[in-house]
Amino acid sequence: MWTQNSATAYNNYGAGHFLKLSHFVKQNGYVNVPLEGLWLRGPYLHNGSVPTLADLLEEPAQRSKLFFRGYHVLDPERVGFVSEGPEAERVGFRYDTSVVGNSNGGHLWGTTLSAADKYAMIEYLKTL
Repeated sequence: MWTQNSATAYNNYGAGHFLKLSHFVKQNGYVNVPLEGLWLRGPYLHNGSVPTLADLLEEPAQRSKLFFRGYHVLDPERVGFVSEGPEAERVGFRYDTSVVGNSNGGHLWGTTLSAADKYAMIEYLKTL
């Protein structure tokens, strides 16, 4: 939840700069994260269990079960970071979604969209 102190602190962050935050307000419930820069915030979900936005739009059973996190090379097509291959394995650490707390199930919004609509959604999110 955002207290008035939190909102004020964020609104003051960047004071005196051209680009700054200015629209945070006190809230009495859950506050989600803005979508700006989403393309740079992978892996996704609260526990980082989905490597790309393309994976997030798949049914949970189709999402990657094992991948590597920590290789900070962007995947511009799938939107996230490269999470497979020799360099990802060498630089990153292995993320196993079967480990308790690492599940990538749930979060079904968008999974039933057509392939064309998923593509359009991802292309739009890249622009934020």
